[in-house]
Amino acid sequence: MLLSDVYDELQATGSDPILTFGTLLGAIRNGSMIPFTEDVDIAYSGEITSNGALNDALWKKGYHLFDYGIWRVCVAPTHPLASILYDPDEPIVQEYKVPYVDLYNMQKQNFGTSWKMQEFRDLIPSDRAEPFSQVSINGLPFNTLNDPHYFLEKEYGEDYLKPKPRIHQDAFPEDSP
Repeated sequence: MLLSDVYDELQATGSDPILTFGTLLGAIRNGSMIPFTEDVDIAYSGEITSNGALNDALWKKGYHLFDYGIWRVCVAPTHPLASILYDPDEPIVQEYKVPYVDLYNMQKQNFGTSWKMQEFRDLIPSDRAEPFSQVSINGLPFNTLNDPHYFLEKEYGEDYLKPKPRIHQDAFPEDSP
């Protein structure tokens, strides 16, 4: 729901969304989300503003778009399913413990010979980025980089297909001593 709603609105606003990082990794590994991950990772082109068309469209669907170093989307209390998703008798959860979407800006660089994706340490050669290819999550198709294996190997290493145990301090550094 969160993935497809945000992805669809990015498409509708002309932002050319693609799956990236852990969401792409899950799609490549087994066509689903990686268990126990709180976020969805989508890259987009163009510009997002707090008072733009994307914000308006997401708000109408019950989502909150906010800038937290990168643009993020979470379920708002106005979402039609909020009463099922939220328990008013429970305390407020810590950051990153509820589902959300991370949005990473992606722009052409060097006269179109490469792409720069926010939070990715390297430039992506244009032939590795375009034309976009498709992956599926739970049977639904989504665009991604032309060569997702190149990206995943650069980001996670040659053994990216092998699941690794999650180390709490890596996922939640603010909890570490």
